Amino acid sequence: MSCAQYLFVYGTLRRNPDDQTQHPFLDDCDYIGPAFMHGDLYEIDNYPGAVTRGTTQIKGELYLLGTPEHTLSVLDIYEECATHFPQPHEYIRRQLLVNLPDGQSVCAWTYLYNRPTTGLQRILSGDYLHHLKDKT
Repeated sequence: MSCAQYLFVYGTLRRNPDDQTQHPFLDDCDYIGPAFMHGDLYEIDNYPGAVTRGTTQIKGELYLLGTPEHTLSVLDIYEECATHFPQPHEYIRRQLLVNLPDGQSVCAWTYLYNRPTTGLQRILSGDYLHHLKDKT
């Protein structure tokens, strides 16, 4: 399977925890299920940023992209990393291996934080939705 077919999300693009509805940007995607990546997760400014250095299990969701080129171009604009945004971008889109609960790994696109993390609050649980719940 090609990396280009999958998307891993860990923050504001995750399903609504109250009613499990998908983010509108992912309407043409099929929800596969929970997944995780290894790295560290940070609170940026009421949204998260993941980096691959670190050992925390960053919890998120895996999607099968219905129209990869279209969805990724929309998400590049949402994450402000399309070519017309000023450099350096806050996020970069990269392919990486994400893990499924059954032990399988899948190559997927994700958006990684692309700025220094010094002074940012690390989310020790690796779960942004739980972090939001704890803040309220």
